[in-house]
Amino acid sequence: MWWGHGHGFGCFGFFIFLAIVVSFIVIRVCTLRRYGGCGRRWADDAEAILRRRLASGEIDETEYQKLKDALKR
Repeated sequence: MWWGHGHGFGCFGFFIFLAIVVSFIVIRVCTLRRYGGCGRRWADDAEAILRRRLASGEIDETEYQKLKDALKR
């Protein structure tokens, strides 16, 4: 007789469920850090583009400062 314990995985099922939930949270946090939930990584990339444009002579120093200040707003 099973005495009502014949469904699911029993106590082991709780640990599987817990592992799935924790995995989901870890993946979500890593994704947000990778792609910048607050947008800081995007600003870093934009500043790198500005530095390259300045170095190549595409923009001058005053334009560089103006665009860099606009990014920080």
